[in-house]
Amino acid sequence: MTYLVFLRSNFRFIGYGFLLTMLSSYGQTFYVALYGTEIRAEFGLGHGSFGAVFSTVSIVAAVSLVWLGRLIDRVDLRRYTAVTLTALTGSMVVLSFAHSLWLFALALFVIRLCGQGLAIHIMGTAMARYFPQDRGKALSLSGLGLATGETILPITTVALIAAIGWRNVWLATGLVTALVLLVLVPIVLKGFDQRHADYLARQSQSGGRHGEGRDWTRLEVLRDPRYLGVMVLLLAYPYVSTGVLFHQAYIAEIRGWPIELLATGLISMAFMKVLTSLAIGPMIDRSGAVRLIPASALPFIACFVALGVSGHPLIPYVFLGALGVGIGMLQPILSAMFAEMYGVRNLGGIRAMSVAAMVLAAAAAPATFGFAFDLGVSIETVTVTCIIYMALAAGLALIVLRRHADPLIAND
Repeated sequence: MTYLVFLRSNFRFIGYGFLLTMLSSYGQTFYVALYGTEIRAEFGLGHGSFGAVFSTVSIVAAVSLVWLGRLIDRVDLRRYTAVTLTALTGSMVVLSFAHSLWLFALALFVIRLCGQGLAIHIMGTAMARYFPQDRGKALSLSGLGLATGETILPITTVALIAAIGWRNVWLATGLVTALVLLVLVPIVLKGFDQRHADYLARQSQSGGRHGEGRDWTRLEVLRDPRYLGVMVLLLAYPYVSTGVLFHQAYIAEIRGWPIELLATGLISMAFMKVLTSLAIGPMIDRSGAVRLIPASALPFIACFVALGVSGHPLIPYVFLGALGVGIGMLQPILSAMFAEMYGVRNLGGIRAMSVAAMVLAAAAAPATFGFAFDLGVSIETVTVTCIIYMALAAGLALIVLRRHADPLIAND
C-alpha cells in the first residue's frame, strides 16, 4: 500500500498522531531553549544554573514517564489524551504567570513530561498498536508533526517574543493547545470505537499472540537478552546527539565555523530527517524494524567520523545531515521494534521504561560532554570514543538478535 492510499484510508487517525507530535514541540529542548535569554534574565540564572534546572526537571519527568506511560495500556486512549493535553495546557498557562523559580520549575516539569514525554509516547504506542500491517507508514507520517514544529516554531516564536513578550507567547501556546484539544482532537478521533473494537478482535483471535511470540510483561522484557543488548545501542543515540547539539557553539568555535553555518546545517538535518523517516516506513512494513536496529548505527557513526576528521566548511552539512538520517531512522524503528518483539498488549509500559532510559541518557550528555571539553579533551578524542562505542554496541545488538531470535518465553 502506498503512502497516498494509506493516508486516504486513515486520514483522521494519522492526523491525530500528527497533532500529538506537533504539540510535543512545546516540550522539546529546541523550543524551551528559544526562551533561554528571557528566562535567565527574569529569574537571575546563569547558563549553568538554568541548565541545572532544565536537566533536573527533565530527569524527574523521565522517571515519572516510567509509571505514567504504562497507564496507556489500561486507560481509554481518548481519556488519556485529554488528560495529557489538559495538563500541558494548564502548565503553559501557569508558566506564563510564574514569578517564583519553584513555580517555574514545576510548570516546566509538566511541560517536559506531557510534551516531550507523553505526547510522543501516546503517538508511538497508538500507531504501533492500531496499525499491525502498516505500522512503519503510520509512525513515519505521524512523526512529521515534530518536523513541522521544528520548522515553523523557531522563526514564529522568536518573532512573537519580540512583539508581545515571552510570557504572552507561553500563554498563547496554552490557548492553542486548548483549542486543539477541544476542536480538532474530537474530529480526528471520530470512529475510534470501531478501530479499537477491531484491535480487540485481533487480540482475541490471536490469543494474545503477535508476530514471533506472545505479549510480554515488562519484567519478562527486562530478562530478555535481546532487550538488554539492543538498549546498549539505543541509549547511545540520544546521548551522542544531545551532546553534540547542546555544545554546537563550542564545536563551531574550535572548528572555526561561524555559528550561522551551523544554523544552515540544521536545515539539512531537518530535511534528511523527514526524507529518511518517509523512506524507512515502508521498509519496516516489508522487512520489520528489528532487522534494521544494528544498521541504525551507521548514520550516527558517519556523523562522528565527519565531525572528527575535518574542519572544512562543508562538514556541518555532512555531520548534521547524517545525524538527521540517524534520527529519522530511530523514531519509527523505536516503536515498531518493541511491538514486533514483545506484542502490543503491554506496549505502553515497555515503551515508557525504554524511552525514560533514553531521556536519562540524553540528560547526562550536556554535563559529561561539557566536563570533557573543560578538561581539555579534544573533539577528535570525543568523536573516536563515540564511534568505538557505537560500533561495539551495534555488533552486540547484531549478535544478541541473531543468537536469541526465538527465545523461550517464560510461563508460556
